[in-house]
Amino acid sequence: MGEKKASGRVPEPSQRRVLDGAARQRRLCRQLEALERDNFGDDPQAGLPRPGKRLPHFADTAETGGANLGGGFLCQNLSTAEPPNYVSACAAPSKLPQRHFCAVCGFPSAYTCVTCGARYCSSRCLGTHQDTRCLKWTV
Repeated sequence: MGEKKASGRVPEPSQRRVLDGAARQRRLCRQLEALERDNFGDDPQAGLPRPGKRLPHFADTAETGGANLGGGFLCQNLSTAEPPNYVSACAAPSKLPQRHFCAVCGFPSAYTCVTCGARYCSSRCLGTHQDTRCLKWTV
């Protein structure tokens, strides 16, 4: 049988760069900024008509025959309270540990790349990560 050819894209383990925590954080910030620049702008589908039927508008008032519950708890004027938005909505921190997912396939991961800190779940995903993804975002 013939010998298995090694990938020319993956450097030898002794030649790989290993990033420290600060370098990983800077790299992550650069990636996020690049995504923000790429996604900046208006929604391209904002001007398109919405599919489906138009929904009827219902008004529950005495003139239209709607129910009037006498001003109880259910009939409070909730329009005075400002609804939560993206900035003001928040939840308490989770009591469970953070979940980690594979950067290649999305399954739960138990391992971390020593070079860049990306998560992977199996040796097959590690091979894919090293061949195509590891430190490819660095400028």
